[in-house]
Amino acid sequence: MIDLHCDTVWAIEKAKEKGEACSLKRSSFQIDEEKLIKGNYFAQCFAMFVPNNAENRFEKCAAMISLYYEELKKCERLVPAYSYADLIKNRENHKISAILTMEDGCPIGESLENLEKLYARGVRMVGLTWDYPNALGAPNRNKALYGENPDPFTPDTTRGLTELGKAAVKKMNELGVIVDVAHLSDAGFNDVANITQKPFVASHANARALCRHVRNLTDEQLKKLADKGGVVGTTYVKWFLHERGTEGAQTLDCLIPHIKHIQKIVGIEHIAIGSDYDGMKNDIALCDASKAPLLIARLEKEGFSTEEIEKITYKNALRVFKECLR
Repeated sequence: MIDLHCDTVWAIEKAKEKGEACSLKRSSFQIDEEKLIKGNYFAQCFAMFVPNNAENRFEKCAAMISLYYEELKKCERLVPAYSYADLIKNRENHKISAILTMEDGCPIGESLENLEKLYARGVRMVGLTWDYPNALGAPNRNKALYGENPDPFTPDTTRGLTELGKAAVKKMNELGVIVDVAHLSDAGFNDVANITQKPFVASHANARALCRHVRNLTDEQLKKLADKGGVVGTTYVKWFLHERGTEGAQTLDCLIPHIKHIQKIVGIEHIAIGSDYDGMKNDIALCDASKAPLLIARLEKEGFSTEEIEKITYKNALRVFKECLR
């Protein structure tokens, strides 16, 4: 399994701020080293999430990155990876790769030098926005404009990337940083698709044809992403699986139709996994990373071949890493 998105480091940071004892090696969170081992993971992407209202976003992100590395030092089999070669070497050595990513490009601020500094710290994927606009562009669920509960079914088709955001996409291509359009407005998605010369990803999203939430991708967007060789990390978030979240909590029952729909629209080569673990409650059927074998068993039951399952669970994501990372 390669999982393109989780918020575990953010969850650890919040717990430590409250004085709670926790560790990336073993915890009550949805992801830790023990659960990744049980789930037979190849790699896990760990997102650094900095709130839009943080006083110094870049320094806050830098501190979170330091926490990430401190927690990795406590682990035995979970180790950092910075390149495709690292990913392969770690697997050969029976290690699980940890890949440093960002959810929300707000720490970049107004300076692409900050992007270069973050790359030097190990960041290899950047989600351009979260739910607030920043110097790079606008999100689909714009809380700055519409409050804490924006309409989840009306996408933003007019506000896209800023000029800095467009330059950032080009710089990411140059550096070897994967562009992530999760949370980005529909207009911004089109900007990325038009600009990027490398595959890009939607790290945690599903098919909007089955669930109208704007965090999901339309069939047209899926085709544009596929045209660039990218992948969508199908996600376990119940509200992105079903418009009635209580039904979406039945992860496997709802996730399989999304996978089949995406396969129908663009083929199996553009489907990956992006759980969003520790960015949601554990009141779902696939409640933590140790349950990954349940997904594989269900895919087998649904008639997917071994080759197709391998592409969904890790090979498609690995191909994007190979094409994008240095």
